Amino acid sequence: MDTSQYLEMFIEESKEHLQSLNETLLVLENSPDDVDMINSVFRVAHTLKGMAGTMGFKRMNSLTHNMENVLSEIRTGNIHITPELLDILFQCLDALEQYVEEITNTGGEGEEAYEGIIAQLNEILKNGGAAGKAAPA
Repeated sequence: MDTSQYLEMFIEESKEHLQSLNETLLVLENSPDDVDMINSVFRVAHTLKGMAGTMGFKRMNSLTHNMENVLSEIRTGNIHITPELLDILFQCLDALEQYVEEITNTGGEGEEAYEGIIAQLNEILKNGGAAGKAAPA
């Protein structure tokens, strides 16, 4: 499927979602138990995951999928937001912004998979919320 006709819309909507994600994460820094904000972060990650998947951006899709897994556990109360977890979520935001910048400049997401960030997200899932010492992205 040729998705090039949707690229500009994808970029524009992604930037809007990333702005929302940034604002929501900033609120969560001061109110980590705010259920509405937690749900908002989950929805943004879920939306970006779907958009990236539809456009064929597999790396971006993978990162948002892993974010969504952690956020789902936060929503159910199995994991609580800590400053360390917020730092990782901000790293995810930075990585997503890099993907969108690369897509804007080249039409492709590039080769960076942010494996270090994904490893940290998976460590959080494994340890019930405690971030491990995974290598930085």
